[in-house]
Amino acid sequence: MTAAPGRFLMIRHGRTTANAHGILMGRTDSPLLPEALQQAEHLGRTLALGPTTALHSSDQPRALRTAHLIGLPHRVRPLPDEQLRERHFGRYTLTPFTDLAHDPHWPATDTAYDVRPDGGESLRDVELRVFTRLLDLHHTLPPDTTLAVVGHSTCWRLVEAALHRRRHDPFDEPIPPPLAVLEHPRTALERLHQHL
Repeated sequence: MTAAPGRFLMIRHGRTTANAHGILMGRTDSPLLPEALQQAEHLGRTLALGPTTALHSSDQPRALRTAHLIGLPHRVRPLPDEQLRERHFGRYTLTPFTDLAHDPHWPATDTAYDVRPDGGESLRDVELRVFTRLLDLHHTLPPDTTLAVVGHSTCWRLVEAALHRRRHDPFDEPIPPPLAVLEHPRTALERLHQHL
């Protein structure tokens, strides 16, 4: 896949041990599964990143490791960014999904924009943090630069919902598959202003 100049590429890291065991990670981390490492290496070989590509990543190890593997064949070093981290789920962090299914407060925490779990972030908090950073990158990079960002499912679901005008409460945007490359014109990022 050729990364055309002036594009915005969103890439989600691959599956982790915690994913395989059905555990909510959020701001914690978990090793990438062997197939996730192989998928990232394959994407690095097949995704044509040129000299006009800026590669950014969440600074969480599962995303940053993925970004390094993608950038390695092109000698493009990813820039880690704490503003691109996954949602902080507060007291729900490291809870098995089977337990979340029995928690009466979880559905609203998971899907309502303004519900903030104890010690964590609401979806609106994540939008403000991630959208502000992406808009900053959009405005500071030259227009012909391809912006490639490796991040997390909640962040990319929020961006996709906003870019495709599907944002509504409760939040039900589908989860992108691991190592999917979601591509948009860079100019589409201007739509994120509407949700800040």
